[in-house]
Amino acid sequence: MTHRVYKDSRHIRWHFEQSPDNPDLVRYHFVIVDDKNRDVTLSNLIEQLSISGPVEFIRETIGRVKDSKLRYLFASYDSATAPRMINWFKMGKPIREDPELKERVQKGRNIEDYVANCYER
Repeated sequence: MTHRVYKDSRHIRWHFEQSPDNPDLVRYHFVIVDDKNRDVTLSNLIEQLSISGPVEFIRETIGRVKDSKLRYLFASYDSATAPRMINWFKMGKPIREDPELKERVQKGRNIEDYVANCYER
């Protein structure tokens, strides 16, 4: 489910990969862009991730979207829930999968920098 979204509009970007910490889990990365209720949207996502068991918090960062009144909430979680089990229609915002939203292994680069570069510059 991929839609065209603009960085200065309300939306959710996401991606998943095998967890580098536990090969039995999936690591989900979410960026929720909104002027309010980012926490509510994230709670709805976590609720869906918990379908197959506990959800493990990895990180969370909040930032401003450049030239906008919007803010972004970036969060990563490990879960045993498969991506096909998530009901994206419940989110009520445009959704876009972003394959570049992934852990970085290059020295001096990380996923937080990628997200900040997308929204703050």
